[in-house]
Amino acid sequence: MDWQIKISILRRYETYCYQICYYLIQNESNASQAAKEALLSIAVDAFFFTDSDETRREKIRRISIDKSLLWQGNGLRNNTVV
Repeated sequence: MDWQIKISILRRYETYCYQICYYLIQNESNASQAAKEALLSIAVDAFFFTDSDETRREKIRRISIDKSLLWQGNGLRNNTVV
């Protein structure tokens, strides 16, 4: 599949991905980074591009939550006073 088509498909889910990340992290910068990592992870999943919309949304939701939790944990550690 052509990269332009893949990018077009990913863009359809970009806002959904960011919304999930922001809801969990409540920080624009970290949510943006988590969403970027989630979309990059999804981009290498060859099956994502042939999946149904419902399956794509589920994959986006799962990876967005995963990346958000990682970024949220990083933010908490970086803000902790030792």
